[in-house]
Amino acid sequence: MREIEWAVDTSLCARLRKPKRPAVAVENSLPVPSRKCAKTDSYGCINWQPSELPEGETRNSLSEKKEELKSTFTREGQNGADKARVNKLMMITYEAQRRDINTSPAPSIDQLKTDWPFLFIKRFLIQHFNTLTGIELESRLRESISGKGRRVLHFFKSQLMCWRKEVRTVLADTERVSEDVDPGLAAILVMMAFFKEKEDSLFLLADVTTTQADAETQLSLPSTPRIILMGDSILVPKKWMLTLEGEGKVVIESSHLQLDFTSALAVLFGSFYVFNIEYQEEAASTLEFIQRFLVRINPENSKCTSQFQVSKKSGKVVQRKSMALNPHVASFIRDFAEYNWQNH
Repeated sequence: MREIEWAVDTSLCARLRKPKRPAVAVENSLPVPSRKCAKTDSYGCINWQPSELPEGETRNSLSEKKEELKSTFTREGQNGADKARVNKLMMITYEAQRRDINTSPAPSIDQLKTDWPFLFIKRFLIQHFNTLTGIELESRLRESISGKGRRVLHFFKSQLMCWRKEVRTVLADTERVSEDVDPGLAAILVMMAFFKEKEDSLFLLADVTTTQADAETQLSLPSTPRIILMGDSILVPKKWMLTLEGEGKVVIESSHLQLDFTSALAVLFGSFYVFNIEYQEEAASTLEFIQRFLVRINPENSKCTSQFQVSKKSGKVVQRKSMALNPHVASFIRDFAEYNWQNH
């Protein structure tokens, strides 16, 4: 039963940054949820907020190192990320980074980017996630996608007529470009169709020539995290960008060494943990699938704590049922495990 290995995580009390929500008329006059940060499970984090400073450090010395990092970035930009000194400082100042991120009220992403500019480079965001959770995120995703991703596709293809039209359409599209499509991306898109979640709840498509300025001025960037996939098709992107909550700005761009989908997925998923962001309701099942099935973080509750959702039947905003574990994700994992056991 290795396919459904569920890790046991020790969790601390934590505050999750809630996404900005537009004011809407709610069915039966239900109140619009507030944007106050909620105290909730830290969701698999083992180093949410260090209780002690690094050996030999004080608050003042960490503040000085923070200013040194900002000064280095001002002088050298992203090229400074290659310096050994920057890597050392980013590790030493982890406690200070968490203290700033965990401040209440939550700082804006813009403010965090000003205070910790190197944290918005893929290398250091993933490094922060690894320290926060004790999980090597990118290597775990690569391992899971190379095995489970392909088997998920086989699971759906072997029972093709059992699925709804949207699932079959995605499978047909992946077959048409099978030589070029990333199996991880194909598996995620199939799962989104299976969960009845729209592609644009996680991914936006843009032309490969799109610049950061183009994306910020020409695309309608949502208030919750998205990966902008750049290319002729969402199935075969050439580059990617990450946009985060509420700022309407691109915060991380791919480099020539990080063009593959797994790099993009690691940055997207990692950002929810690093910056205390709740899963957006419209992609909550897919994100929990990534978390529990691919990354194998399995706390008791859900990281989507929205009290309201848009009904898939009526299109109206209705009260969301309280649940500890997403039943759609749990049901899929159970069915997949049974299928995998019977066919291997």
